[in-house]
Formats: sequence, C-alpha cells, structure tokens
Amino acid sequence: MKLTNEQFTEVAFIFEKENGNSHSEFEKEIIAESDLTKYKPTELEKIIIDGLNSGIYKNEDERVSGYWSLSKLGNQNLIAEYKKWLHTELENENGIAVFQILIGLDRLDEPVFDKSRTGQAVDETELNIKDAKQYLKK
Repeated sequence: MKLTNEQFTEVAFIFEKENGNSHSEFEKEIIAESDLTKYKPTELEKIIIDGLNSGIYKNEDERVSGYWSLSKLGNQNLIAEYKKWLHTELENENGIAVFQILIGLDRLDEPVFDKSRTGQAVDETELNIKDAKQYLKK
C-alpha cells in the first residue's frame, strides 16, 4: 500500500494521538475523517517501513513524509531502519531526506547533531551531511 503525502500527515497525527499528544481541532478533524484509523498504529508503521524498504517511494518528498511520520512514534526499534535509510540518502545526496532522518534519530535521543551547533535547519545542507557522516562512523 502506497501512502500519499496527505495520508502521511494523517498517520503522523494518529501516531501523535497514540503517544498521548493533544491536537488542535483541525488535527482532530483530520484524524476523525481519515480512513487510516481502521489500522492499528503498528500496522501503519509496518506499511510505511515496508514501503520505504521496497522502494515504492521514488520521490524524495514522499520518503521525507514517511520519515517524518515515523518520527512521531518514538519507537527505539526504528533506529536501525533510520541508519540504513540515512546511508542510502547520503549516497544519493538527498539533503532534505538526510535532514528529516537526522530529526527522526534526534527524537529518539540519538546524538546525531554536532554538540557545537546552536540549531538545526533543513537549509544547512553541508552541516547536516557532515553530521550524518560523523554519526554513521560511530
């Protein structure tokens, strides 16, 4: 099953709800109207992981949406997957995907960003790539 960018947003809200996060009325409405609520969060997680691993998401923006939605889970078991995806995205020089994976790993308390950095931004491509390479060396 291939999810759209809109569905990734729905899944992210579903994951946040599962983790006890509060939502705005708009976000609650998105969840209520989503057909994806018929799936358990663990099933949605597997759908996304399987899709990313199978290569059905050809566009970087689709993969970024997948990485982003998974980052809402807080599942430590995703670290190995994120590392694998980070290696691939680095090889393909996909700076936005690299950044989103770093954010996902950071949310899992992985030390991905250099301690001397005062912030993280998607447009700091060189720093993000440097941090990603350094992280994978560990």
